[in-house]
Amino acid sequence: MFEFSLEVPADLTALHLVQNFIKDSAELCGYSAKELQKFPLIAEEAFVYTIRLLKADQSESKVRVVAKTDEKNLIISFLDKGIPFDSEEEYNDLEKLELMIIRASCSDLKWVSLGKEGKELRMLFPRPVKDITQYQIPAPKVSKVTPSAENVIIRRLNLTEASKLSRLIYKTYGYTYPNEDLYYPNVIKQLNENGDLVSVVAVDTESNDVVGHYAIERYGQSDTAEIGQAVLAPEYRGKGLLIKLRKKLEETGRDIGLKGIYAQSVTSHTKTQRVNEKFGARVSGITFGLVPEVLNFKKMDIRPLSQRETCFYYFKNFIVDEGKEISPPENHRKIITKIYENIHVPFNLRDTDYVKQARSGIDANFHASWGLATIDITAIGEDFREAFTQAWLQLRYVAKADVILLHLPISEGRIDDIVDQVEERGFFFCGVAPYHLNGRDAMRFEYVNTLIDTSKINAYSDFGQEILGYCAEMMRKAQN
Repeated sequence: MFEFSLEVPADLTALHLVQNFIKDSAELCGYSAKELQKFPLIAEEAFVYTIRLLKADQSESKVRVVAKTDEKNLIISFLDKGIPFDSEEEYNDLEKLELMIIRASCSDLKWVSLGKEGKELRMLFPRPVKDITQYQIPAPKVSKVTPSAENVIIRRLNLTEASKLSRLIYKTYGYTYPNEDLYYPNVIKQLNENGDLVSVVAVDTESNDVVGHYAIERYGQSDTAEIGQAVLAPEYRGKGLLIKLRKKLEETGRDIGLKGIYAQSVTSHTKTQRVNEKFGARVSGITFGLVPEVLNFKKMDIRPLSQRETCFYYFKNFIVDEGKEISPPENHRKIITKIYENIHVPFNLRDTDYVKQARSGIDANFHASWGLATIDITAIGEDFREAFTQAWLQLRYVAKADVILLHLPISEGRIDDIVDQVEERGFFFCGVAPYHLNGRDAMRFEYVNTLIDTSKINAYSDFGQEILGYCAEMMRKAQN
């Protein structure tokens, strides 16, 4: 892994230097000659965009370009001490087409406020790694004997088995599985080593093959984590292994100190909703249009959905709490208290006002392959309206996200005025996410820039149906 930086004046005469710097950094990562051709274009697009913002506010800031790597990505950042636009009217039709090459090429696009240090445009590009089809691995022996569950053990993944897990994914789904990480043994190893992924597997002791998988996704080492990536080899289905995997996964989650887990269950059918209900997870929200109609992963050939897939947000609490203090806004207080009752989390209502900080804390991300953006509000400051507006404009008009998820704190006091501001922008309430904001509970709001036919959404539980009805009505009002 490496980290290099280059500082240049905000002038197009430095463009060639910036292009060579980024291309050379990409070459060190092992990109092919064909893949390297896109990086000068990416450099030009980002540099011109940064310069335009600086010229608009008459800033004389220099531009610092940083290229570094982590286990999965080449990370390219453009940093300066200028200010972005702060009004919607300043985005004309030409400017809405900006960063098209970057949006099509990167896996993650992020605007980061650095306080007195300025701002950062950060792009993540997956580093070239082998997928499972590029490894020279002997073909597994084919047995005509029906496998027995008695020979299967459930345990944590041994990192030497990463290629076996990738083979399971490829054997079961070809290239239609939506989480592309699982096709790359090295990525599986790295994610499990650093704790971002905690994999539990089913292993047939006779063949020594990995025949099942379930995982905890814990990016950022938070108090709660998403569970998913449940896969079983076709010949091992119907043997109760998924239940055993889920039990082991929840046990593992408690062992590593999680306060709770959540899952996003699709609504095109109710099977995964039934599974979550069976294990004691309960609906605490809904995400309209979370999953794209088609995920454009390489070598992927699937029939597209009729619209973006909506998912219920299921939560299961792991700890005994005497009562959380929550401060729901007046207009959503009734449904929020119902949600806490549904997920069996005791609460106490707190009606004091939120004490605003000097500056807002806003973490904004754009996940390009999903067309999905997230905004986490970690602190509310006196500058909230301006700071939030800037983040929203970047994600809505530059990144052109189809769906934007917003998380607001609910535990530190009433923020009815803040809720009014975000709803003025077209956001609508869509649930509660316990422990989401650095261990603090969050209210979930959503902005949808695509059409959602709610008649195609299926809810398994009565409360799921109630949440669907309430949030669908909020979405309808926001779009009118």
